[in-house]
This record gives sequence, C-alpha cells and structure tokens, in this order.
Amino acid sequence: MVASAIALATPSYAESASDPRNPVIPPRYLDQTLTWAPCDFDAEIKKAHPQAPTTNCATVMVPMDWHNPDAHPDIKVAIAYSKATGPVRGLLTSNPGGPGGAGLNRTANLAVSRPQMFRDFDLLGFDPRGFGRSEALRCLTTRAELNALPKTPDYRMRDERTHRAEIAEAALQAKACTATEFGQFVSSQQTVYDMEFLRALSGHRLLHFIGYSYGTWLGGWYADTYPQRVGRFVLDSNMDWTHSQWDNINFDPWSYQRRFDTQFKPWIARHADQITGDLGTAAQQVQRTYDSIRGKLTELQKTTNVRPDDLDNKVLGVIGNNRRFIRALIDILVYDEFGKAPAATIQPVHVERAWGRLAPALQAFDKLADVQTRYAPPRPPSAGEVVNLGALSQTVRCNDTAWSKDPRFYTREADRMANRYPWGGYLNGVPMCTFWPYQPQDRKLDLKGAPRMLMVHSEIDPQTAYEGAIRTYKDITHASRLVSIDDEGQHGQYILGPSSCVQQFGDRFLFNGELPGRNEICGTAPLPEDGSVYEVKGPLNGKAVPLPRNLTSAADTNPMLQDILDQMGEQPMRPLNR
Repeated sequence: MVASAIALATPSYAESASDPRNPVIPPRYLDQTLTWAPCDFDAEIKKAHPQAPTTNCATVMVPMDWHNPDAHPDIKVAIAYSKATGPVRGLLTSNPGGPGGAGLNRTANLAVSRPQMFRDFDLLGFDPRGFGRSEALRCLTTRAELNALPKTPDYRMRDERTHRAEIAEAALQAKACTATEFGQFVSSQQTVYDMEFLRALSGHRLLHFIGYSYGTWLGGWYADTYPQRVGRFVLDSNMDWTHSQWDNINFDPWSYQRRFDTQFKPWIARHADQITGDLGTAAQQVQRTYDSIRGKLTELQKTTNVRPDDLDNKVLGVIGNNRRFIRALIDILVYDEFGKAPAATIQPVHVERAWGRLAPALQAFDKLADVQTRYAPPRPPSAGEVVNLGALSQTVRCNDTAWSKDPRFYTREADRMANRYPWGGYLNGVPMCTFWPYQPQDRKLDLKGAPRMLMVHSEIDPQTAYEGAIRTYKDITHASRLVSIDDEGQHGQYILGPSSCVQQFGDRFLFNGELPGRNEICGTAPLPEDGSVYEVKGPLNGKAVPLPRNLTSAADTNPMLQDILDQMGEQPMRPLNR
C-alpha cells in the first residue's frame, strides 16, 4: 500500500467556484493523505490488456453537504486511478448510468477496448455517493411496515387495489430513504461537486468524460455548473437532461413498448426455426403466445409465488441490450415451462428446459449459468426488526427535480399509459418522490460558456427515448453535435455498440478533439443471428452515413463491457409488493 495524494500540484479551487452558487472547498479536503492499493479488479484489467498501467484504489472523504461542510459528518467516496503511460493529455472519468450505477472500474474497463485511453489519459473511476463502495445510502423501514403494505396480484390490473398498493409502497420508500440525514444529499448536484473536487485533487485543469444514460444527466449538470472545466464530453444514450426527471421517466412506458413491438417481437418471429416449441412466425403470433403465457401465470396466482408482472419485468430489464434479446427470449420460455409444470417458485428444471429449446447458435450468445442466476432465490432478509431496503436510486431523482405531490396524478397517468401501451404502459406507477419531504435542486441548464460536446443516441432506445434526446439537443445546440443511429435500439453505443460509424466519430472527438461538422446519422449492424439490418419505422429518415458496418462490437469480445451493458438496465419504479 502507498500513502500519497493524487496531485503533483493542486490548483486554486476558488477559480472553479467563481459562481457564488458553487461551494469553495475547504483546504482540509485537498490536503488529505490517501492510502492507495491495487484495485481488486486490476488483475482482470491487466489480463485483458497486459500493457495497462496499475489501477489503484483509495477512499477520499468529502462533505455530506458541500454547501455546509461542518454541519454533517464527512462521507467516503471510493475512487480508482491510473497514470497515463504516455504524455498525459488530461483526466478522463466516466459514469455507467443509473442513477446509482457503480463506476469504480468503468473507466478502466472501457479503456481495455480503447487502449489509447491508457496512453493518453490519467483515468479516474468512482462510485457515486450513496452507491457501490462509496458511503452507502440506507433506506430503513421495519418488518411491521412491510407486512402492512396492501397487495395487488398484478400491477397491470389498473384498479383501486393496485392504486392503493402503489401509493402505500411509494410512501414507505420515501420514509425509508429519508430515515437518515444522508438521504437529503444523495443528489446529482452534490455528486457534481464531488467530481469537481476529484478533478482539483488530481491537479488537472479540465475533466474529460464519457457518460451513458443517467451519466448524460450527470455530465450535463457538471458542464452547466463548471463550464470552464469541461474537456471532451461524450454523452451517450441521453436522458432529456435539460428537463425534469419526471419528463424523462414518462417517456419509458411507450419507448419500451416501441422497442418490444418494432424490434424484439419481429426478431423472435424471424428466428422461430431456432426455437423448439414455436412462439410464432409473425410478431402478432408472438404477442398472442406471450399473452397466453402471461394469462397462465395469472391463473396460477392462488397456488404459486410467481407473478405475471414478473415476466414483464424480466423481459423489460434486458431488451435495451441487443445481445440480451436472447436472454429475454429465454425468460419467456422459462415462464412457458413454468406454466406447463407449476411449482411454488421457478425451479432450475424450468430454466434448463427453456435453455434446451434454443438452437446452439442462440445458446452461444449467453451462458446457462448466467441465466440460472437470474432465477436464484433472493437472499433472506437480514435478521431483526429494522430492514434496510438498500440504496434506492429514486432518491437521486427525488432530490434533483420537482415532482407532483398528488399520488393520484401518477395513478391516472399509469392508467392512461396502460390503456394505450398494453405491455409497458403500467411501468411507472407512483414514484416515492410524491412523498419526498425535501426541496429539490431543480437546476435549469443552459450550458453558457461550455465547449461543444458529442451526443450519441440510437433511434429506438427503450430506456432513454430518442425524442427526449432531441428535446435536450434543441435546448443546447450551441454546445453539442448529435450523432444518431438509424434502425438501432441498443442503450449504450460508443464503445459498447455495433456501429463502426459511431466508433469513428467518438474516437476522433475523444482522442483528437474533432467534432463532426454537422449532425450525422449512422448505420448499424444486424441484431444477433440476423443476416441484415431490418428497417424500423421511427423518428429518423433512414439516411445513414455510408460507412462500413461492423458485424461485431467491442462488447462482443470484452465481457467487462457486457457487464456494463447488463448493469445499465433501468429498474421499474417498484417493487416492495412481492
């Protein structure tokens, strides 16, 4: 272990805090001595790229509230750091999304597929406050309160029983996540201050950044807070980060439905010959089969613990990833097998039978052991009356922007969406932000003074709708260029996705500072086992940049990147009622 400060020289923090709304860091934080040791993932990084520098990990202390450093105990932020192997061109960090995605190993993982990152940049990874190995957000309740929650057999049933369950769950979650003083300060703005502190501690003048999903929200807020510190920012799979959190999640019901209808169901139909026990040779047949399987789960509610909305949530959680279409298909087959041989819960035999219905070509995209892990029994709750629900990521959403305090507004909206979009429409329900007791930060972004950033977005992204990215882009056209991907729906494109066109634009910007001279539309590669790219009716016009289309992406050959994609899935706003 090595005790050291990161920085060779620390610049004046007062320059960064020229805006009176931003805090000036107390010297004691910049003067702290850090204890470094090789990260537990360093060996994995070097195995994948033997020339990679050592990635060391440490814990830094930061204020719980940057605006009042002495009012609360300090908290810890877990960081990873490696020095550039060549002439250093700056500090590069990243965020995998969420909110709440753990990012400690993410920058180094990305660099495995872009070794020039190791050469050109000092690399910084960090777990945002509240999550991962940083100071943990604890959402605390009691067994009695959990047991008293009203129940509904199926959240898709939009009746008063479901409404009462959603409202009660939201109220309990809000109470749990404000049980400690830390809950008020697990927010994007406080995390932005953490990021700026880490930049200052490293001694670098600018911060370079790759953000995915919620990471685009975080990157946008940083750029608005510290425009003079913005280096090369790649914002991929953008939230509508110039608007509210509610504006964002209200896209989800229909954007998930669109991906399900226009790409996932037709893909299953095209590969009916690779599935023993045909689910349908046309999208409409696939839908009927899905509804039949789901209906069987409803019939079994009285004798099993398996819920029909469990199936929806399993599929919804992975279809943002092209390779995981296979896993979503297996999920449907697992529930089909369960319906044929019901038990109290889904058993390993159901998973094995579902796996056996796939042709080897589809099995090659996944591992049976990984699928079985998805159906492993949950860990038993901790002993004692107090129950920690864990770090609920909605806390960030609640602290960031204003929400309606009328829970019936959200039940009406979920009812309306469910009627219009029968598969994903009921997704949001009632958020715990309805009952959040603290004032939001509600930052209005304009990015005045910030250099241009590169925005990347796929046309049919279910987790962050393209329409939201366009709405943000129109707000900040002076500070961005937009690269769109036609006929593509994967969430996560630069480095993680299949379009060679996107990779070229991203690399030119990150390594050379070259933005495209205008907004561009890229093509993509076929979905797994497809022989060609199938046109999708969506917001783009189909005129893609005529560049070669990769048949594989870096994520196909780098399992660490697949891990990033797997963890980028957004969880529905549920689920205590199980």
